[in-house]
Amino acid sequence: MTRTSASAPLISSTTIGSTIGLVGGTVFVLANRSALPGHWSTAALVAWLVALAAAVYSIYVLRVERRPDAAPSRWAGPIYLGSCLAMIALIAAGSAVLRARGQGDAVPALIALAVGLHFIPFSRAFGLDFFTRLGIALSTIGAVGLVLALTWTLTAAATAAVLAGLVMTAMIAAGAVTAPRTAGAVTAADSR
Repeated sequence: MTRTSASAPLISSTTIGSTIGLVGGTVFVLANRSALPGHWSTAALVAWLVALAAAVYSIYVLRVERRPDAAPSRWAGPIYLGSCLAMIALIAAGSAVLRARGQGDAVPALIALAVGLHFIPFSRAFGLDFFTRLGIALSTIGAVGLVLALTWTLTAAATAAVLAGLVMTAMIAAGAVTAPRTAGAVTAADSR
């Protein structure tokens, strides 16, 4: 396991991005878990708390940093902005269509799909393959949840949103623990 040296900035881009992702994962879980049947709501909360605790420990206590897999694009800012705007547009348009059809309860799965898709360009923008894996996982969960919500049961949409939040939180935790060493990083053993 690696962590940053004492000379590293207090708040890094990894910390900021991970925090944003953890907030998103938290919103997915907490906003949708009440729609889960039986004890699944409690199970989702417990799973989220475990993943969140692991992520918080790795990111804020160990201060694990992630080294880019490739050089970030000089177009990182516009790619990020465009991706976020496309996500918002997909959520707004898709939600309007679903609500007009009387299927507004399927919106959480649509949001999971849109959030997943918006992560995929980040891989190229920031030089981190993690975003491709995260984007594919979340968009797949969202797409499956949306299809099931529209063809079988609306509970599938909330289930997909909760699962997306759990996967996002767990992947951030796992990504922090397995992050390649950055320049200036020291192992936990080196700092003793």
